Amino acid sequence: MTAYDNDIWVYLESADGAVSNVSYEILGKARELAGELDTGVTAVLVGAGDDLDGLAEAAIARGADGVVQIEHDLLDVYRPETYVDAVEEALREGDPAMFLSPATNDGIGLAGRLAVRLHAGLNADVVRLEVDDDGSLVGGVPAFAGGILAMVKAKGRPQMSTVRPGVFTALEPDDSREGDLAVREPDLSADDILTEVLDREVGETVDLPGADVVVCAGRGFDGDLELARELTEALDATLGVTRPLCDEGLVSRERQIGSTGYSLQADVAICAGISGSVYFTSGLDDVDTVIAVNTDPEEPIFDHADYCIEGDLFEVLPPLIEQLEAEGVISA
Repeated sequence: MTAYDNDIWVYLESADGAVSNVSYEILGKARELAGELDTGVTAVLVGAGDDLDGLAEAAIARGADGVVQIEHDLLDVYRPETYVDAVEEALREGDPAMFLSPATNDGIGLAGRLAVRLHAGLNADVVRLEVDDDGSLVGGVPAFAGGILAMVKAKGRPQMSTVRPGVFTALEPDDSREGDLAVREPDLSADDILTEVLDREVGETVDLPGADVVVCAGRGFDGDLELARELTEALDATLGVTRPLCDEGLVSRERQIGSTGYSLQADVAICAGISGSVYFTSGLDDVDTVIAVNTDPEEPIFDHADYCIEGDLFEVLPPLIEQLEAEGVISA
């Protein structure tokens, strides 16, 4: 695989014949870094043969110069004992300079095990990636509950990072792009299988980074999110929250916004009952229009809002919903 030597490799997490959004986001960032380093980008696909149909072409259209496709019937679902062996073999042969993986349950598990086997440094859960003057990868990792962003350089080869969903932007597909495909068939047997997947249950799936309109709720709702959910449903929006609401168990971490959660790329974000700590507002940097509702005009959230409404959210939001219905913006 000398054609891919010294590239930036990106593990594309896939399931049911589709690549995850975060994988394409990382691929887009890798393309940007490769331009600075004058090197290439290689996508890594792992799975059973039929499940990977068309994914290599999609990866090239999204920015990959080449694809290492690792396929075997025993790679039909993620199992550490088979995936790690298969990807490790490819990494040792290809010897890339960098290896990036989604900061998801499977992506973290894969990257962590690979780092141990390869004696490579791993930056976990990064929200920023850049290269320094000597061409080394530097990752921004939130620390102290998101109060600071520690810039960390991982040692070893490849330099490895897992990347949080929603912090980078996927490239639009360009079907005119061409690239190389290297298919690998690892030597696996049923004896290698130590775990059996009995069932798969899909939990709550929330695409905060991909939402066009987000209703953001904070502690000002006093633990009752019924009104926030009503506005969310009326606007066909997505509900997001501040960290304290997740800490209290009111909603899942999939809905957390900010430096320790997800960054929004929405057209509109309506923030109600939120003071606007730096941990939260860092997730609003790429929002086109921010509307804030708060009783205190001195709260920091107003400094980040395009439109500020001073008032009690329990008095402001109900007539807002009624007005939207009256104007025909939403259906009653």
